[in-house]
Amino acid sequence: MRIWASACLLLWLPASASAAGLFSATHPTLACGDDAALRALSDPAQLAQHSAAWRRTLLRQGDCHAVTPDIKWEKIANRNGLPLMRRVPPVPGLAPLYFMTGDITPFGAAAPVPVHVAPPAPPPPVVETPTPEGPQQQAEDDTLPPAPPVIVQNRETPLPTDLFFMTRGFQKLGSLILTLMLMTGAGWIMMRVVRTIWLMARRRKAIGTCLKLAERHRPMLARWYRQAESDTTPLTHSHTPWNTHVERFTRTTLLPALARDGQSALWPAIHKTVCAHLTTLAASTARTPSATVLTPGIYHQEMNQAEYAAFCSQWIEKAGWEIRPPVATGLGSVIHCSRNGLKMLVHCWIDRKPVHDDVIWQGIKEKTDSRADIGAIVSNAPYTQEALTLGKKHRIFLLHHEDIYKFVSGIEVPDVA
Repeated sequence: MRIWASACLLLWLPASASAAGLFSATHPTLACGDDAALRALSDPAQLAQHSAAWRRTLLRQGDCHAVTPDIKWEKIANRNGLPLMRRVPPVPGLAPLYFMTGDITPFGAAAPVPVHVAPPAPPPPVVETPTPEGPQQQAEDDTLPPAPPVIVQNRETPLPTDLFFMTRGFQKLGSLILTLMLMTGAGWIMMRVVRTIWLMARRRKAIGTCLKLAERHRPMLARWYRQAESDTTPLTHSHTPWNTHVERFTRTTLLPALARDGQSALWPAIHKTVCAHLTTLAASTARTPSATVLTPGIYHQEMNQAEYAAFCSQWIEKAGWEIRPPVATGLGSVIHCSRNGLKMLVHCWIDRKPVHDDVIWQGIKEKTDSRADIGAIVSNAPYTQEALTLGKKHRIFLLHHEDIYKFVSGIEVPDVA
C-alpha cells in the first residue's frame, strides 16, 4: 500500500510543477517580439498622438500577434521588466514573445476582475483588432499610402557563431606568413638586381682601364698589326699571327693592370670585348698614313716606341756594347746588351706623361726573367716619386735618354784575357 502511495505522489509532482510553470492571457491582448513596440502599443497616450497607419507599421515591425486566453505559455526570462514567454506546445516559426505584466496569469487561476478607469479624454482613433495575416488586411494595406518607418529600440545582438569569426586568429597568421613570403621574395629580387648592376659597373670600369692602356700603346699595336697582316715577311723571320700579339699584350700589360686594381677576375667576362677593340684600334691606326717620316737616329717628340728603342740602341752600341735588336713588350721595348760577359737590360719607354710605377714593375720583371746583372729604364719623360722609390728599392737605374751614353760608358766592365 505504501509503495502505491509513493508512486502516485511521484507522478503528481511533475504534473503539478508543469502546471505551475504555465501561463495564459487574462483577456485577448497583444504579444510582440520587440518589447519597445509592445510598450508603445500598450500606451494609450501614444496611440492618441499617432494615426492608424503608424499603429499598423509598428505591429509589423514589432512582430506582434493577437493572443487569446486559451493558449498556454511558458515563461523563459524576464527582460527589461517584461516577461518573455514561449508557446506550449511550440509552434514552428513562432519566436518567444513579450507580454505586459498585467496581461498574464498562471494557467488555471481565476482571472482578476478588470478595473475600468475612465481616461481623461477619449481617444479619437478607433481601436481595431490586429489581424497581421489575411487577404482583407493585405488589400487594405495596399490601398493605404506607405507609412514612414518607426525607429524602435534595437534588440540584443547575439554572439557570432560563424566559422569566419571563429577562425580570425588563423586568418591573421596566414596573412603574416604571406606577407613574410612576399617580403622575402622582393628582397631576393632586389638583391639580384643590385648585384647585377654592381657587376656591370665593375665590368665597365675594367673595360675602361684596358681601353686606356690600348690607347696608350696605339703605335705599337698598329706596328704589330701591320707585321701580322703583311704578306712580304722575310723568310729569315718567323711570321707571328695577330692573336699571338694580342695574347702577349694581354699577359704583359692588361692583366697586371687589372690585378693591381683587384679586377683580374673580370677578365673572362670582358676579354672578347677588349680583344675586339684592340683589333679595331690597331687596324684603324695601321691604315692611317703617317704625317711625317722620322729618322730613327735623331730624337723627335713624335717618335713611336720602335723608333725610340732604335734611337736608344744606337747610343748604347756607340759606347761599345753588343746589343740585340729591340724587342717590343707590353710596356715599351727591351734591349739586351752584353760586354765581356756582363749582361745589361735596358727598358725603353716613350710617353708625354710622367713615368708611373707600372713601367718600373715591368722593367723589374724583365731583369729578373733574363737574369741580367744591370737593369736600367730609359725614357724621355720624368719619373714620379713612387717610381723613383721603387727603382731605388730594386736597384733599377732610372735614366733620361740624354744620359744613356754617359751611363753606359761609365760602367766598369771586367777585362777578359
